[in-house]
Amino acid sequence: MRGRLIPLLALSSLLASFTGCAEPTPAPVDPGQVAIDLPSAKPTAPSLSADSILASVGFLADDAQQGRAPGTEADARVQAWIIERMQAAGLEPGGDDGFVQRFEVGDGARLREGQTSRFVATRGRVPGITHEIVPFGHDTGESGAIGRLVFVGHGLPGEGDDPGDFAGLELEGAIAVALLGAADPHAAPAKTRPQSKLIAARDRGAVGLVLWDPDTDTPWANHGQFSELEIPAVFVGKAGTEALRVALRLGKDAAPKLGASSRAPLELHTPIEPVVLTTANLLGVLPGSDPAETRKRVIIGAHMDHLGLGTSSSLAPGEHAIHNGADDNASGVAVVLELAAGLAKLSPEQRPHDLVFVTFGAEEMGLLGSKHMVEALPKSERARVLAMLNFDMVGRLRDQDALALNGTGSAKEWPALVEIANPTGDAQLKLAGTSDGWGPSDHASFYGEGVPVLHFFTGAHDDYHKPSDDLDKFDSEGAAAVGELAGRIVLALLDRSEPLTYVKVERASMGRTVFRVSLGTMPDYGREVDGMALSGVSEGGPAAAAGLQKGDVITRIGDRAVHNIDDYMACFGELEPGVAVEIEWTRDGATQTGELTPAAPRTK
Repeated sequence: MRGRLIPLLALSSLLASFTGCAEPTPAPVDPGQVAIDLPSAKPTAPSLSADSILASVGFLADDAQQGRAPGTEADARVQAWIIERMQAAGLEPGGDDGFVQRFEVGDGARLREGQTSRFVATRGRVPGITHEIVPFGHDTGESGAIGRLVFVGHGLPGEGDDPGDFAGLELEGAIAVALLGAADPHAAPAKTRPQSKLIAARDRGAVGLVLWDPDTDTPWANHGQFSELEIPAVFVGKAGTEALRVALRLGKDAAPKLGASSRAPLELHTPIEPVVLTTANLLGVLPGSDPAETRKRVIIGAHMDHLGLGTSSSLAPGEHAIHNGADDNASGVAVVLELAAGLAKLSPEQRPHDLVFVTFGAEEMGLLGSKHMVEALPKSERARVLAMLNFDMVGRLRDQDALALNGTGSAKEWPALVEIANPTGDAQLKLAGTSDGWGPSDHASFYGEGVPVLHFFTGAHDDYHKPSDDLDKFDSEGAAAVGELAGRIVLALLDRSEPLTYVKVERASMGRTVFRVSLGTMPDYGREVDGMALSGVSEGGPAAAAGLQKGDVITRIGDRAVHNIDDYMACFGELEPGVAVEIEWTRDGATQTGELTPAAPRTK
């Protein structure tokens, strides 16, 4: 417990005046020379304005911001507004360029300037087939891939020696045509991914892939990091279905027959390039008053991006509409800004540690902003971080039985600190949540680096990742209550001089098992490398036993070269539990190899 301790001076000369009249009258005492122990004024937790929070969400979730997609004009407009709010609160710049910490993200593919894509027959009367480019495949350059079409059903790869949907099909030099999805609605997502279908076709000699959905014109969303997969790929929907049927020599209403093929070869030409966008994290700091060598940092953050007009993460597929994200996550940004303004009113003596307020970019693309911030921190700076508090979707408290406060098991001290900060009475909130520090939000980036975390979350709802997540359903009073609880927790952290005791918990597997092997690896989806970077390995798991560590980049498993996440996932269908293969990786620029023995997946 911190306090302002003033030494107590001896008052014997004063007391002596009361022992008898024989003593001479003492000289007057200068009050300035009498010291007493005065308790330092306890800081008061900030009271947050629900109206101010509502106004902030009103700006961030307005149609004018076009869903706050990273790298857009709206993204830049929102950043400028947040910086103004940080400055008004008295925060100091904490980024690389003022308040700004810029980074780049991949966002699909586009045609090269002046180029057009082609999907046409090289001879005969087959018309050009209407199609769309996708965020994976290959830049075919000046000329496209040429081959006959072969229909491969859903194009699902098998496991081991099982050929899957490719049984009996000859694909050498062909362009495979595969339906989206799978006939089995419960098929493993790892198999139904279009990229997995492409790799399976490529492994069998195909020179191109057509993804076909005859019932829709909504293509596979062209967003996210582009994946170079060596052969071109396009999507054909309802608009191109008639021409594709003609090319495959199918009747107008006949069900496609496995192995159906074109008589003449077709050209698939995709002169494409990756789209790279610039976005940013915004960092504002309230500096602490402790000496630099003992001062710690508390990071308080929320992501500011959302889904724009809809991405592959949208739960309203095919609906080209603004996703305003009032709850996800204009609510979190509004609370962080209001909390910053409230905590800025503390005197410097009441703020011994730095308070760092962050609005993250590109969270919806895979926690890219928070990962960038963590990776940019030198080890000495990471060690100074006392805790990270994350606000993601805190605008629906009135719709829930309790606030989900996740991460309470990420430090031994959290339960006691939270109990003190959430006393009985009108201000008390009913709490629920998971104890570990993982989860699909920015706090996980910090927890993976050894930082105790808390995630404030008012729960899922039917408007999640849909255009209907709008201001009319936002609970500003509840958001203010969540922020005030967080403010009391921050005060408890400011009162500490010792670090919290970090508790490491292995990342839990999500959902049912979809692979027949387990490698004990945690992919790092945020690093752009030639290979598959690892954000961690499970202690005692196959990867750790082979010698891999956090930060390594896998470049080969068995006979398969690994250039990206798609190559990495393709390996899972080829590995056998207990059957060792050679694995190759790079660490600090040096190539290493080891023996990897996959384990059978754990089931729960």
